Amino acid sequence: MIPAMNRQQRRMMEKQQARVRATRRHERPARLPMLIKTQQTLAPLEAIIDQIERDGTVTIDARGVPVFHCVADGEWYASAPAIAGMADFFDMWAVRHGYAFMATALRQLAARLEASMPIDGPLMAALKREIPNLRRIGAGLTQDDASDLLRQTQILAEMGGCP
Repeated sequence: MIPAMNRQQRRMMEKQQARVRATRRHERPARLPMLIKTQQTLAPLEAIIDQIERDGTVTIDARGVPVFHCVADGEWYASAPAIAGMADFFDMWAVRHGYAFMATALRQLAARLEASMPIDGPLMAALKREIPNLRRIGAGLTQDDASDLLRQTQILAEMGGCP
């Protein structure tokens, strides 16, 4: 049982409770800047390109499917569908914002990885020219635009089509 308090004690207690309420802050989830997210997204693609340039190979799984390691979650993913999804993402961005940019080199890389075809010098040069554009686009996205484009890309992938 709470002992009886006089008026001064009650006021002090109310002030203390008001201070506690005033200092409570709802934690908002921290969001990474888009520049960092762009780096995390493009790093596996650049690693694939670097490996091809360095020793002319790609990492494959036990079934012979080209794969890449995602540092963000520690999982291995099939390279061709991921790169095709990236191309869809950037192509949708271009259509949405009225730019002529098309991720042609990404699409060609995905198709060649899917079909186990050789990746030649002209394609590598085109990829090297395309990467800075992808970085610029990704860094300039807003969180809402990126989330919406990602959702649209996922829907497109589930439908199994290209834009």
